[in-house]
Amino acid sequence: MAANNSTVASDTSVYEKGEKLRELLDGVIIFRKAGTKPQDNTRSSVSVIFSRGVKREEEKAAWDPVINELKSLGIVEEEIFSEILLCEFDREMDVFKDERYHPGEIFKTFNVKDTTLNRILRLSPPQYIDNYIAENMPTYDASRNLYHTVHNTRLSDDSWRAFRKECASLRKPKDDEHRGYGLNQIEAVFTIRHSDREDTILATTVRMCPPLSAVTLLLKECRETLSFVDCPRWGWIPLQYAIQYQASPEVVSALIPTTDDMKLFSTFQQHDFLNDPDYRERTVLHWAGYYHAHLETIKALRKACSNTVLEIKDHCGHLPYETAIWHGSSADIIQAFYEPGLDGHPNFDSVLVKLMRSLTDETLEKSKGSPSTLSIDEMELENVTTHYTYCTYNLPSIAARIAKSSRLQKEVEERLVKTLPTFIRTADIIICVMMLISYHFCAVNFLKMNSTDWIYPLTVAAIYITGREIADLRANNIDWFFSIWNYFDALTICLLVYSLCHMWVGARDDELNEGFETLVVVTTIFIWTNALTLLRSTFISLGSFVNGILRIAQVLVPFLMVSLFVLLLFGEVFRLGSLNSGVCQQSFHNTTDFCTFGNSLYTTYGQFVGGIELEDYDESSLMKILSGVFGLIVGIILLNVVIAIVSDSWTGAVVESKEVFWRARMEFLMLSKLPTEESSLDKFLQGIDDRLSEICKPLWPSKDYWGVFDSFFDRMLSDDVGSFQWQIIFQIRTRLA
Repeated sequence: MAANNSTVASDTSVYEKGEKLRELLDGVIIFRKAGTKPQDNTRSSVSVIFSRGVKREEEKAAWDPVINELKSLGIVEEEIFSEILLCEFDREMDVFKDERYHPGEIFKTFNVKDTTLNRILRLSPPQYIDNYIAENMPTYDASRNLYHTVHNTRLSDDSWRAFRKECASLRKPKDDEHRGYGLNQIEAVFTIRHSDREDTILATTVRMCPPLSAVTLLLKECRETLSFVDCPRWGWIPLQYAIQYQASPEVVSALIPTTDDMKLFSTFQQHDFLNDPDYRERTVLHWAGYYHAHLETIKALRKACSNTVLEIKDHCGHLPYETAIWHGSSADIIQAFYEPGLDGHPNFDSVLVKLMRSLTDETLEKSKGSPSTLSIDEMELENVTTHYTYCTYNLPSIAARIAKSSRLQKEVEERLVKTLPTFIRTADIIICVMMLISYHFCAVNFLKMNSTDWIYPLTVAAIYITGREIADLRANNIDWFFSIWNYFDALTICLLVYSLCHMWVGARDDELNEGFETLVVVTTIFIWTNALTLLRSTFISLGSFVNGILRIAQVLVPFLMVSLFVLLLFGEVFRLGSLNSGVCQQSFHNTTDFCTFGNSLYTTYGQFVGGIELEDYDESSLMKILSGVFGLIVGIILLNVVIAIVSDSWTGAVVESKEVFWRARMEFLMLSKLPTEESSLDKFLQGIDDRLSEICKPLWPSKDYWGVFDSFFDRMLSDDVGSFQWQIIFQIRTRLA
């Protein structure tokens, strides 16, 4: 009985000492609130430095009662010191809504367990106080070291060896040999919240794209931390940070709370993080679409969430699948957010139909004060509010869906037969035929030094294809420069215009005719190839064949490189063999095939493509052996290899060529779309800015761009939240925290 009374008295004493320490922390909070006054920008730099020094002294004075109380507590045993700082008390944490849309409004009030140590840490105490606590509290020392270890984990350390080593040291004896902590209560190490973000070890770890083994280890030590809500600014749990920082699907699946977790942990009883929106009015599925989550991640979230989540709209009025569309997800990702009947769509094809219409239809605007003249289907079109540039990136995935769906193909065909697309496509075919015929007659007559009237329709054709390419450039903006076919078209136009200049001027100047034969041959090759690329997007059978040939040509590039190497090898070997046999010293004309490197290479190429006659190269035993080996490699090995490559590639090439065909048609529909109010210069500059942002993303200090800026240059030069300067300072502070 006396022992029980002693235990109660001890618990009461611990709580009272913790309460006294929290009262002293209130003084620090009051001091900081009083010190958050607007600074006078008119003061001199000397006065500013002086005022900062005074403020640091005042800050130190505010913390002096706290450190004095801690030192008085440090006299007692370490276990009692830890008990005082880890003594729990109730805390009401208000999470506010997005201040941009709902300033000052509370989203949710969570009733959580807090400790005196956590309260000290979220006030970002001076370093000497932090060090004193770590010296007298092994639990916090271990947690702080583990926190820094996670922050300093290198991207090259896939197995997180340093992290595992630090975790293993928690249970080792506290001596020089083992260098352990000798802790009895390991769980407290993982429940301590660090910095003003109130990060647990788990919350910090999931932001570093950890391996599944690291997360499993943390959950095994203290599973309750997956329910810990961070600071009032966000009110997120580790699962949401794992989605934001694009953790692996396995890690996200491990962080999804189970039914038992929902019943066991009080935070999950206060708020359903899987099915209810957060402070930004977005669910976990919205964030999965926003941050381009992996398909397997979305499937795992869909399995854990109820179907009602698919019908929740965020602050922009977007459903999860619309968020995925808006942020440029592929068709497979968008379908993962879809459920039959969602948003009035009986199947996923109807969603893609809406997406295609948003890409190809002209902008429909409702006049102010006038009744709506749009049909129900067109009004649904406005609700998607897809962005042209984002969706352009997804044309390959959309084209793959069109190639498999007769309904989508019918939708594309119906839009192609409209007046403007039909006119443009008809004009393309007529101009293409006119260009081929007129250039033929112009070239023939010009080479014969005869004048011809075919130069006029050829000039019209050149003007038309130039205008079409300019329109294509305006429609695609900076993306135009990322397609190799556009460079081919531009080169065709340059050659055609250059030929026309020769024909217009060269007829009166014979000096300009030099080299014209070569120019005519090259230009003819380009314009006929250009006509073939035009026809491949007009007829699906021809398009599939042409695209299949192009695809196989790409696959054969490694084979051709090896063949070139073999050609050079045997060309040099045959030349050395002829020099060694002495045939090159003879005067017969038919013995000079291998006496120079050029002739040797040309003759070897003839053998390569035309077969080998061994009796033609029997000057010596060495030449016979070389010819036999060459025939074996070329006639048997390489020939069968190329047959196998073509056979394996043709089926896939035909399927892929169909997707390219429908993609070309979609690009054509987008090209024939009526221009918007945005100027071409603005669209071009925006396209450059988007591409610059993508190029610089791997070099950016963080994985994501924070904040909203007018341009990437503004982001680089500004000092606001999310700028380059701010991001550097934030990363340094995070690393040093």
